[in-house]
Amino acid sequence: MMGHVSHGRGTQPSQIVTALVGIAFGLAVTVTLVAIIDYYGNTDLDIFGLRIFIAGLASIIAFSSHRLLNSLQDRRFFSLIPTLAIRWLVVFTLVLISAYADKSTERLSRVVMLTWLVITPASLMLTAASIRLFGALFYSNPVRRRKAVLIWSNSACADLVESLRRTPLAAIDVVGFFDNRNDSRPPSGLTRLGGLEDVTEWLVDPKTGRLTVDVVFIGLNTEEPAELAEIIAVLQDSTISTYFVPESLIFGMPGIQLREMAGKPVLASTETPFIGLAALPKRILDLIGASFGLILLSPLLLTIAIGVKLSSPGPIFFKQKRYGVAGKPINIYKFRSMKDHNSEGPVIQATQRDQRVTRFGRFIRSTSIDELPQLFNVLIGNMSLVGPRPHAVEHNELYRKLVHGYMLRHKIKPGITGWAQVNGFRGETETLEKMQRRVDLDLYYIQHWSVWLDIVILWRTVGVLFGDKNAY
Repeated sequence: MMGHVSHGRGTQPSQIVTALVGIAFGLAVTVTLVAIIDYYGNTDLDIFGLRIFIAGLASIIAFSSHRLLNSLQDRRFFSLIPTLAIRWLVVFTLVLISAYADKSTERLSRVVMLTWLVITPASLMLTAASIRLFGALFYSNPVRRRKAVLIWSNSACADLVESLRRTPLAAIDVVGFFDNRNDSRPPSGLTRLGGLEDVTEWLVDPKTGRLTVDVVFIGLNTEEPAELAEIIAVLQDSTISTYFVPESLIFGMPGIQLREMAGKPVLASTETPFIGLAALPKRILDLIGASFGLILLSPLLLTIAIGVKLSSPGPIFFKQKRYGVAGKPINIYKFRSMKDHNSEGPVIQATQRDQRVTRFGRFIRSTSIDELPQLFNVLIGNMSLVGPRPHAVEHNELYRKLVHGYMLRHKIKPGITGWAQVNGFRGETETLEKMQRRVDLDLYYIQHWSVWLDIVILWRTVGVLFGDKNAY
C-alpha cells in the first residue's frame, strides 16, 4: 500500500467544495438580478451587464468561505440568515461602489436595485436549502460516506464523535473504538472493537488486503501506550486519513489549536488571534464602528444623559475598574443606572427587582444602552466592540479559582458585546455552571475569531437588546 498519512487538513477536497458553494451563491445573486431586469424591462443592459459581472465575481469571493460551509452543515438552518445577509450586503455595496466609480449611478434603475436588494436574501436562503438537500441526498448513500475508527479514546474524542453524529453532512460514520483501558471515556453507543494489539490486523482485511476504514482518530493523552508507535507506522504506509485529537487537559489548559510559528507547526493553547498585522482588521473595525456609533447615536446619548440626571441625584457616568487584555486593570464607563453609591466598594451583581436600580436605570439596563459610553473605551483602545464582557475585579478573583480557563478570556480586549451574550448568557450568572458556559463561549470566540464573526455578533446583538430578559 502506497501513500502518506494525512493530518486531517483536507485541503484539496475542502477547497473545491468551498469554491463550488461560492459559485452556487454567485449564480443565485446574478440570476436573481437578470430575472428582475427581464421582469421590469426597459433597462440599460450595457450598464447592468458590468454590474452582473461584478456581482457574480464579488459573490463567489464573499461566499467561498470554509466557515460558511461549516454553517451550512449546522442543523439550525435559520441561523444562516445573519451570515448570508451580511455577505449579501457586502456584495451589494461593492456593486454600488463600482457604479459610483464609473459615474453610472444615475443610469441604474432604482426600482431594479431596490427589488434586487430585498429579494436576493430569499434567493440565497433557497440556494442554501438546495445545497443542504443535495448534500443530504448525496451522502445518504453509504458508499459516499467515510468510515472511521477511534483509537485510544479521550473526552475530546467523545465530544468529536457526538458532533459528527449531529452533523450528517460531514459524511463520517464512526464504527467503533480500540482501547486497552476500562476507565476511558468512549462515546455513548460506540462499539469496542478490541485492544490496541488488535488494531493493525483489523485495519487491513487479511483476505483482500483492502483498508477497513477511511479515517482514524487517535486520542492524545498524558501517557501514550507503546503500541501506538506500531499503529502509526502502519498508518504512514496507507492512504487512511489520520487525525490526532488532543485531550486539552494534557497541557492543563483548554482550547488546543494548531498554529504556525516561524514557519513551523506548533500546538497553542488559546493563543490570541491578534498578533502583529492580524490585529489591524479588528482595530479598523473598532475605530470605524465606534466613530460612526458615537456620531449617529449622539442625540440618544444626550437624551439618556438627561434622563440619568433627572432620575436620581449623582453623576451621569459610572466608572468602574475591570480587567482588560492580559489582565491589566482598566476603567470602563457606563451610564449610571443605580442610586449613587461608592464605585470603589464591594461589587454586588444586580439581580431581578434590585432595589438599587432606578426606574430609568431599569430601562437602560434592560436594553443595554447603559453600556454605550464604552464606545469611548473602544476609541481609546482598551476595549473592543466585540469580545468577552469584562467582569468586576471581585468577580474575577472569585471565578478564576472556580471556573476552568477563566483567565484565558483575558487574552484579548474585553468587548461591549460578545459571543456569550448573543447566545443567551447575558446579565446575571447565578450558578457556577452558567459562568462556566459563558467562559466556554468566550474561549470559542477567541479560537474562531474572524471579521465576519464580529459582524454576525454585532448583527445578532441588535435582536438580543430587545428580546432578552436576562439583564436587570
